[in-house]
Amino acid sequence: MKYTQKKFETHDFLRIRDFLKHSLKSSPNLKNWFIDRWNFCRYWGQIMHNTFEMWPETVGIWEDEHKEIVAVVHPEGDGNIGEAYFQLADRDFSNEFLNELIDYAEMKLALHNEGVTTLDLIVNEEGEQLKELLKKRSYILQDGKETTSYMNVPHDVKVELPKGFRISDANEVGDFEKGFAHGRAFGYYKGDYPDHNVAERCYISLRNAPDYIPELDVVILDQNNEVASFTTLWYDELNKIGILEPVGTIPKYRKMGLGKAVIYEAIKRVKDKGAERIFVGSGQPFYLSMGFSLAYSKEVWQKRTSLFNAD
Repeated sequence: MKYTQKKFETHDFLRIRDFLKHSLKSSPNLKNWFIDRWNFCRYWGQIMHNTFEMWPETVGIWEDEHKEIVAVVHPEGDGNIGEAYFQLADRDFSNEFLNELIDYAEMKLALHNEGVTTLDLIVNEEGEQLKELLKKRSYILQDGKETTSYMNVPHDVKVELPKGFRISDANEVGDFEKGFAHGRAFGYYKGDYPDHNVAERCYISLRNAPDYIPELDVVILDQNNEVASFTTLWYDELNKIGILEPVGTIPKYRKMGLGKAVIYEAIKRVKDKGAERIFVGSGQPFYLSMGFSLAYSKEVWQKRTSLFNAD
Protein backbone atom coordinates (compact mmCIF):
# COMPACT_ATOMS: atom_id res chain seq x y z
CA MET A 1 0.00 0.00 0.00
CA LYS A 2 1.22 3.49 -0.82
CA TYR A 3 1.31 6.08 1.94
CA THR A 4 1.56 9.81 1.35
CA GLN A 5 3.58 12.25 3.43
CA LYS A 6 2.16 15.65 4.38
CA LYS A 7 3.39 18.65 6.30
CA PHE A 8 2.11 19.38 9.79
CA GLU A 9 -0.71 21.93 9.92
CA THR A 10 -2.31 23.46 13.00
CA HIS A 11 -5.35 21.14 12.92
CA ASP A 12 -3.04 18.12 12.81
CA PHE A 13 -2.20 18.52 16.49
CA LEU A 14 -5.64 17.26 17.48
CA ARG A 15 -5.65 14.69 14.67
CA ILE A 16 -2.43 13.19 16.01
CA ARG A 17 -3.74 13.39 19.59
CA ASP A 18 -6.77 11.36 18.52
CA PHE A 19 -4.55 8.97 16.57
CA LEU A 20 -2.54 8.33 19.76
CA LYS A 21 -5.68 7.67 21.80
CA HIS A 22 -7.20 5.29 19.28
CA SER A 23 -3.96 3.42 18.65
CA LEU A 24 -3.67 2.82 22.40
CA LYS A 25 -7.23 1.52 22.47
CA SER A 26 -6.86 -0.84 19.53
CA SER A 27 -3.16 -1.76 19.71
CA PRO A 28 -1.57 -1.04 23.10
CA ASN A 29 1.43 -3.16 22.13
CA LEU A 30 2.59 -0.35 19.83
CA LYS A 31 3.64 1.75 22.86
CA ASN A 32 2.93 5.08 21.18
CA TRP A 33 3.00 8.25 23.27
CA PHE A 34 0.18 8.96 25.69
CA ILE A 35 -1.71 12.24 25.38
CA ASP A 36 0.10 13.79 28.34
CA ARG A 37 3.42 13.91 26.54
CA TRP A 38 1.86 15.13 23.30
CA ASN A 39 0.21 18.02 25.16
CA PHE A 40 3.10 18.77 27.49
CA CYS A 41 5.84 18.80 24.86
CA ARG A 42 3.90 21.32 22.78
CA TYR A 43 2.48 23.64 25.42
CA TRP A 44 5.23 23.44 28.04
CA GLY A 45 8.54 22.15 26.68
CA GLN A 46 8.47 24.14 23.48
CA ILE A 47 7.66 27.33 25.38
CA MET A 48 10.52 26.64 27.80
CA HIS A 49 12.98 26.08 24.95
CA ASN A 50 11.57 28.63 22.51
CA THR A 51 10.85 26.06 19.80
CA PHE A 52 7.08 26.49 19.51
CA GLU A 53 7.26 28.20 16.12
CA MET A 54 9.89 25.94 14.56
CA TRP A 55 8.61 22.55 15.77
CA PRO A 56 5.82 22.15 13.15
CA GLU A 57 8.46 22.18 10.41
CA THR A 58 10.08 19.10 11.95
CA VAL A 59 6.95 16.91 12.10
CA GLY A 60 6.32 14.40 9.33
CA ILE A 61 2.88 12.80 8.87
CA TRP A 62 1.99 9.88 6.60
CA GLU A 63 -1.58 9.08 5.56
CA ASP A 64 -3.28 6.27 3.69
CA GLU A 65 -5.65 6.71 0.74
CA HIS A 66 -8.48 7.55 3.16
CA LYS A 67 -6.48 10.40 4.74
CA GLU A 68 -6.09 8.35 7.91
CA ILE A 69 -2.83 8.88 9.80
CA VAL A 70 -0.60 5.80 9.75
CA ALA A 71 2.71 7.24 10.99
CA VAL A 72 4.20 10.35 12.60
CA VAL A 73 7.91 11.15 12.95
CA HIS A 74 8.86 14.05 15.21
CA PRO A 75 11.19 15.35 17.91
CA GLU A 76 10.01 16.33 21.36
CA GLY A 77 10.80 19.93 20.55
CA ASP A 78 12.61 20.70 23.80
CA GLY A 79 15.66 22.00 21.99
CA ASN A 80 17.29 18.60 21.61
CA ILE A 81 17.27 18.28 17.87
CA GLY A 82 19.08 15.05 17.23
CA GLU A 83 16.28 12.79 18.43
CA ALA A 84 13.25 11.28 16.72
CA TYR A 85 10.13 9.48 17.89
CA PHE A 86 7.97 7.22 15.73
CA GLN A 87 4.21 6.96 16.35
CA LEU A 88 2.93 4.09 14.25
CA ALA A 89 -0.42 2.58 13.35
CA ASP A 90 -0.94 -1.16 13.59
CA ARG A 91 -0.19 -1.89 9.93
CA ASP A 92 1.93 -4.44 8.13
CA PHE A 93 4.51 -1.90 7.04
CA SER A 94 7.10 -2.81 4.45
CA ASN A 95 10.80 -2.35 5.06
CA GLU A 96 10.75 0.20 2.28
CA PHE A 97 8.21 2.36 4.11
CA LEU A 98 10.00 2.12 7.47
CA ASN A 99 13.22 3.11 5.74
CA GLU A 100 11.38 6.12 4.35
CA LEU A 101 10.55 7.17 7.92
CA ILE A 102 14.16 6.72 8.98
CA ASP A 103 15.30 8.74 5.94
CA TYR A 104 13.00 11.57 7.02
CA ALA A 105 14.37 11.52 10.57
CA GLU A 106 17.94 11.60 9.31
CA MET A 107 17.25 14.43 6.92
CA LYS A 108 15.12 16.60 9.21
CA LEU A 109 16.10 15.78 12.78
CA ALA A 110 19.79 14.88 12.89
CA LEU A 111 22.15 17.09 14.91
CA HIS A 112 25.16 18.41 12.99
CA ASN A 113 27.98 19.56 15.26
CA GLU A 114 31.67 20.02 14.45
CA GLY A 115 31.60 17.68 11.50
CA VAL A 116 29.74 14.90 13.33
CA THR A 117 26.10 14.02 12.65
CA THR A 118 24.14 12.38 15.48
CA LEU A 119 20.62 11.01 15.64
CA ASP A 120 18.88 9.09 18.43
CA LEU A 121 15.82 7.07 17.46
CA ILE A 122 13.62 6.13 20.43
CA VAL A 123 11.70 3.00 19.52
CA ASN A 124 9.47 0.32 21.01
CA GLU A 125 11.72 -2.36 22.49
CA GLU A 126 9.45 -4.99 20.91
CA GLY A 127 9.64 -3.44 17.43
CA GLU A 128 11.92 -6.08 15.94
CA GLN A 129 11.36 -5.14 12.29
CA LEU A 130 12.36 -1.53 12.84
CA LYS A 131 15.29 -2.50 15.05
CA GLU A 132 16.69 -4.83 12.39
CA LEU A 133 16.59 -1.98 9.88
CA LEU A 134 18.41 0.28 12.32
CA LYS A 135 21.16 -2.31 12.77
CA LYS A 136 21.64 -2.50 9.02
CA ARG A 137 21.95 1.28 8.90
CA SER A 138 24.73 1.31 11.53
CA TYR A 139 22.64 2.41 14.52
CA ILE A 140 23.93 1.21 17.88
CA LEU A 141 21.76 0.39 20.89
CA GLN A 142 22.50 2.74 23.80
CA ASP A 143 22.47 1.95 27.51
CA GLY A 144 19.73 4.39 28.49
CA LYS A 145 16.03 3.63 28.17
CA GLU A 146 12.77 5.55 28.52
CA THR A 147 10.74 3.76 31.16
CA THR A 148 7.00 3.88 31.80
CA SER A 149 5.32 2.61 34.98
CA TYR A 150 1.67 2.03 35.87
CA MET A 151 -0.64 1.46 38.80
CA ASN A 152 -4.24 0.31 38.88
CA VAL A 153 -6.42 2.91 40.56
CA PRO A 154 -6.91 1.80 44.19
CA HIS A 155 -10.43 1.18 45.45
CA ASP A 156 -9.77 3.43 48.42
CA VAL A 157 -7.51 6.45 47.81
CA LYS A 158 -6.32 7.98 51.08
CA VAL A 159 -4.63 11.38 51.13
CA GLU A 160 -2.63 12.11 54.27
CA LEU A 161 -1.16 15.58 54.80
CA PRO A 162 1.20 16.86 57.50
CA LYS A 163 -0.22 19.56 59.75
CA GLY A 164 -0.20 23.01 58.20
CA PHE A 165 -0.59 21.91 54.56
CA ARG A 166 -3.68 21.88 52.37
CA ILE A 167 -4.75 20.74 48.89
CA SER A 168 -5.55 23.17 46.10
CA ASP A 169 -5.42 23.35 42.30
CA ALA A 170 -5.01 25.68 39.33
CA ASN A 171 -8.44 27.22 39.84
CA GLU A 172 -7.01 28.97 42.92
CA VAL A 173 -3.26 29.02 42.40
CA GLY A 174 -1.68 31.29 39.81
CA ASP A 175 0.84 30.48 37.12
CA PHE A 176 3.60 32.53 38.76
CA GLU A 177 3.37 30.47 41.96
CA LYS A 178 3.26 27.17 40.08
CA GLY A 179 6.14 28.19 37.83
CA PHE A 180 8.32 29.24 40.75
CA ALA A 181 7.65 25.91 42.48
CA HIS A 182 8.49 24.00 39.30
CA GLY A 183 11.77 25.89 38.95
CA ARG A 184 12.78 25.16 42.54
CA ALA A 185 11.72 21.52 42.35
CA PHE A 186 13.74 20.91 39.19
CA GLY A 187 16.67 23.08 40.17
CA TYR A 188 16.67 25.93 37.69
CA TYR A 189 15.51 28.52 40.26
CA LYS A 190 17.96 28.68 43.16
CA GLY A 191 17.01 31.83 45.05
CA ASP A 192 14.00 33.34 46.79
CA TYR A 193 12.61 34.76 43.56
CA PRO A 194 12.55 33.48 39.96
CA ASP A 195 15.53 34.43 37.79
CA HIS A 196 13.18 34.85 34.79
CA ASN A 197 9.51 34.39 33.88
CA VAL A 198 9.89 31.39 31.57
CA ALA A 199 8.24 28.87 33.92
CA GLU A 200 5.30 31.21 34.48
CA ARG A 201 4.87 31.56 30.71
CA CYS A 202 4.97 27.77 30.42
CA TYR A 203 2.11 27.38 32.87
CA ILE A 204 0.14 30.13 31.12
CA SER A 205 0.65 28.24 27.87
CA LEU A 206 -0.27 24.91 29.44
CA ARG A 207 -3.79 26.17 30.12
CA ASN A 208 -4.28 26.27 26.33
CA ALA A 209 -3.45 22.59 25.90
CA PRO A 210 -6.53 20.74 24.57
CA ASP A 211 -6.50 18.12 27.33
CA TYR A 212 -5.61 20.36 30.26
CA ILE A 213 -8.07 20.25 33.19
CA PRO A 214 -7.45 22.83 35.98
CA GLU A 215 -8.93 20.55 38.65
CA LEU A 216 -6.28 17.95 37.80
CA ASP A 217 -3.46 20.50 38.07
CA VAL A 218 -3.10 19.78 41.78
CA VAL A 219 -0.88 21.49 44.35
CA ILE A 220 -0.19 21.29 48.06
CA LEU A 221 0.15 24.65 49.81
CA ASP A 222 1.95 25.36 53.07
CA GLN A 223 0.71 27.68 55.81
CA ASN A 224 1.94 30.68 53.81
CA ASN A 225 0.12 29.55 50.66
CA GLU A 226 3.44 28.68 49.06
CA VAL A 227 3.35 25.75 46.60
CA ALA A 228 5.17 22.92 48.31
CA SER A 229 4.37 20.04 45.94
CA PHE A 230 2.54 19.71 42.64
CA THR A 231 1.44 17.46 39.82
CA THR A 232 -0.61 17.72 36.67
CA LEU A 233 -2.61 14.64 35.76
CA TRP A 234 -3.89 14.16 32.20
CA TYR A 235 -7.00 12.08 31.59
CA ASP A 236 -7.57 9.98 28.48
CA GLU A 237 -11.27 9.20 28.72
CA LEU A 238 -11.24 6.76 25.79
CA ASN A 239 -8.70 4.50 27.49
CA LYS A 240 -9.74 5.37 31.05
CA ILE A 241 -6.18 6.20 32.06
CA GLY A 242 -4.55 9.09 33.88
CA ILE A 243 -0.96 10.12 33.25
CA LEU A 244 1.22 12.18 35.60
CA GLU A 245 3.26 15.00 34.02
CA PRO A 246 4.95 16.73 35.81
CA VAL A 247 5.48 15.83 39.48
CA GLY A 248 7.68 17.81 41.86
CA THR A 249 8.32 18.95 45.43
CA ILE A 250 10.44 21.95 46.39
CA PRO A 251 13.65 20.97 48.24
CA LYS A 252 12.77 22.20 51.75
CA TYR A 253 9.60 20.06 51.85
CA ARG A 254 10.99 16.76 50.58
CA LYS A 255 10.88 13.55 52.63
CA MET A 256 7.57 14.59 54.20
CA GLY A 257 5.20 12.52 52.08
CA LEU A 258 3.93 15.50 50.09
CA GLY A 259 4.80 14.02 46.70
CA LYS A 260 2.81 10.91 47.50
CA ALA A 261 -0.07 12.99 48.86
CA VAL A 262 -0.36 15.23 45.81
CA ILE A 263 -0.31 12.21 43.49
CA TYR A 264 -2.98 10.41 45.51
CA GLU A 265 -5.14 13.53 45.49
CA ALA A 266 -4.84 13.73 41.69
CA ILE A 267 -5.67 10.02 41.42
CA LYS A 268 -8.68 10.49 43.66
CA ARG A 269 -9.96 13.25 41.38
CA VAL A 270 -9.41 11.35 38.14
CA LYS A 271 -10.96 8.22 39.64
CA ASP A 272 -14.20 10.19 39.89
CA LYS A 273 -13.99 10.71 36.12
CA GLY A 274 -13.73 6.98 35.50
CA ALA A 275 -9.97 6.35 35.37
CA GLU A 276 -8.93 2.75 35.93
CA ARG A 277 -5.14 2.95 35.59
CA ILE A 278 -2.44 5.58 36.20
CA PHE A 279 0.82 5.90 34.26
CA VAL A 280 4.00 7.88 34.78
CA GLY A 281 7.03 8.21 32.53
CA SER A 282 9.51 7.02 35.13
CA GLY A 283 10.79 3.93 36.89
CA GLN A 284 12.17 5.73 39.93
CA PRO A 285 12.03 3.91 43.28
CA PHE A 286 9.73 6.66 44.60
CA TYR A 287 6.95 5.53 42.25
CA LEU A 288 7.61 1.83 42.78
CA SER A 289 7.31 2.39 46.55
CA MET A 290 3.83 3.84 45.97
CA GLY A 291 2.62 0.74 44.18
CA PHE A 292 3.59 1.49 40.59
CA SER A 293 5.05 -1.34 38.52
CA LEU A 294 7.24 -1.20 35.42
CA ALA A 295 5.08 -1.32 32.30
CA TYR A 296 7.59 -1.14 29.46
CA SER A 297 10.71 0.60 28.21
CA LYS A 298 11.71 2.18 24.94
CA GLU A 299 15.18 1.76 23.54
CA VAL A 300 17.50 4.46 22.23
CA TRP A 301 19.33 3.64 19.00
CA GLN A 302 22.04 6.08 17.96
CA LYS A 303 23.95 6.76 14.77
CA ARG A 304 27.03 8.95 14.72
CA THR A 305 28.85 9.65 11.51
CA SER A 306 30.42 12.46 9.53
CA LEU A 307 27.91 11.89 6.71
CA PHE A 308 24.76 9.78 7.07
CA ASN A 309 25.09 8.53 3.52
CA ALA A 310 28.67 7.38 3.98
CA ASP A 311 27.89 3.90 5.30
